Amino acid sequence: MDLSTKFHRLDLRSTFFTSLRPSLTRNSSSVVSPKTLKFRPTKVNAQVSTLSVETSVKEPQNDIESLFSTNTVEEIDRKRGNKQSNTGASGISSGVKLENISKSYKGVTVLKNVNWEVKKGEKVGLVGVNGAGKTTQMRIITGQEEPDSGNVIKAKPNMKVAFLNQEFQVSMSRTVREEFMSAFKEEMEISERLERVQKAIEGSTEDLELMGRLLDEFDLLQRRAQAVDLDEVDAKVSKLMPELGFSPEDSDRLVASFSSGWQMRMSLGKILLQEPDLLLLDEPTNHLDLDTIEWLEGYLKKQDVPMVIISHDRAFLDQLCTKIVETDMGVSRTFEGNYSQYVEAKAAWIETQYAAWEKQQKEIEQTRDLISRLGAGANSGRASSAEKKLERLQEEGQIEKPFQRKQMKIRFPERGRSGRSVVTIKNLEFSYEDELLFNRANLAIERGEKIAIIGPNGCGKSTLLKLIMHLEKPRGGEVILGGIMFYQIILSRIRLRLLIWIKRCFRRWKRLQRTGELMILRDSLVVATSKPMCLTGRFPF
Repeated sequence: MDLSTKFHRLDLRSTFFTSLRPSLTRNSSSVVSPKTLKFRPTKVNAQVSTLSVETSVKEPQNDIESLFSTNTVEEIDRKRGNKQSNTGASGISSGVKLENISKSYKGVTVLKNVNWEVKKGEKVGLVGVNGAGKTTQMRIITGQEEPDSGNVIKAKPNMKVAFLNQEFQVSMSRTVREEFMSAFKEEMEISERLERVQKAIEGSTEDLELMGRLLDEFDLLQRRAQAVDLDEVDAKVSKLMPELGFSPEDSDRLVASFSSGWQMRMSLGKILLQEPDLLLLDEPTNHLDLDTIEWLEGYLKKQDVPMVIISHDRAFLDQLCTKIVETDMGVSRTFEGNYSQYVEAKAAWIETQYAAWEKQQKEIEQTRDLISRLGAGANSGRASSAEKKLERLQEEGQIEKPFQRKQMKIRFPERGRSGRSVVTIKNLEFSYEDELLFNRANLAIERGEKIAIIGPNGCGKSTLLKLIMHLEKPRGGEVILGGIMFYQIILSRIRLRLLIWIKRCFRRWKRLQRTGELMILRDSLVVATSKPMCLTGRFPF
C-alpha cells in the first residue's frame, strides 16, 4: 500500500490527519509544542497539518521500534467498549462482599469465617483491637494478600479499589500539580508516547515505509487517548484542587513545603481523580490537626463511593459511618449505625448473649443431673433420651460465652498537695531558627485544672510541654513551676522519659505482634526494672 493511500485511510478513521496534505509541505512554524501535546493532545489534532524536518533529530532504530504498540486497533476499540458497557458480573450491584474469609499466619488464626459487605453510599467502619485483622481484610480486598479460604465478591471484574493508608504516598520533589497529575499513570504514559511518536514522524520523512508505520501508531495512540479521556485530565485536576483547598498559586509549589495534613489532601485527591469504585481508608486521621480532620469529615460525607474506614477516632467514625463491622477473636459482627450506636448495640448483644449462655449452661447441668439420677434399669429409655439431648446441646446448639477483654487500668500515683499556682508562664518567647512559635505568651495553670492544648500542626503544642518540663530553654520570658520542690521536677523528668520509653515499646509491640520477634521484645521487658514492668502490666498486653 503506498503512502498516499495510507493518508486517505487515516483521513477516514482519525481526526489527527484530516488536514494533512499528500504534498507534505514543510513549515517549521507549525511544530506542535510538546507541553501542549502532553496534556491536551486532541486540541492539537487540527494544528499538525505540516511536518518540520529542519529542527528534528532522528531517534536510533532501537528506540523507534520501541514506539510501536503490540495492541491492534480492534483490541483498543474492544477495551473501550468493555469500559463503557461493564455493568458487573456478580451477585451484587455495587461495592464488595466478603464471604467466609479465613486467614492464618504461622498457625495463628487471624480471621475465621468473616462475612460482611459494603454497598454504594455506605461507609463501613472496621473496628477491633490492634492485631484483630482489620488491615489484613483490606489487603485481601485489594488483592495484596490471598485468603486461606472464602471469596471476595466484587460488583464488577475490573473494579477500581483505592487504598489510602497511614503513610501518605507523595513525592516531595514534585510540584503540587505534578503530584496530582501522577494519579493518571496510563494517561501520562500515552501522552509521553504521543510526544515521542510525533518527534519520530518529523524525522522520518525520507523513509516512507517507516513513516506509514508511525502514522498508524499515532492513530492507535489517539484512539487510546480518546478511550481514557486524556484531554480532560488537566481540567479534572484544575477542578479538584480548589475543592481540596489549594489555590492556583499552589500549583507550582513543592510538595515538601506543605504540612502532613495538606499532603494527606494530595493523597486523597490522587485517589479521587482515579474515580474508584471502592475507597479504603486506614487510619486517615493520623498526624492530622483538628481543623484538617473536620475538613476531611465534611469532604468524605459528600462522596457517594462505598468506603471502608479503619480508625481509632470515635468522633470521626460517629460523623461518617453508616455501619460498623467489628472483628474480635477472628470473627466479624455487623452493627447498623455509627460508632456510638454500635457501642450501645454491642452492650445489649453481650447482655442477651450472656443470658442465653447462662440459660443453656443451666439446662446442660440439669440434663446431666437427670442422667446421673436415672442411671440404668427401668429408666434407661429416659436416660438415653436425656443423653441425646445433652449431646445435641453440647455439639449443635452450643452458645459461646461472650468474650470480654480486660480493661486498661491507668492510675497516676498520689503526690503531695501542691500550691495553688502550678504553672505560670510570663512573656514567653521561643523560636526554631526563623520560625517564631511564642511571642510574649502568658499562661497560668492552677491546682485541679485540666487544660487542653489544641492548635494546627507545627504551632508549638509539644514544644510548650517541653518548655514547662524545662527540656527546652526559652529565648525570653520565664516558666515558673509553683509549689513544687526541685527534686519533684527531677522525678517528673524521669517519669516523662519513662513514658516515652513505654510508648516506643508499645509501638514496637504493635509492629511485631504477628511475628516471632515478639518474644524477643517480651524478654527485653522481663529483664527491665520492676517499675516499667509494673506500668506495662496495667496495659492489656
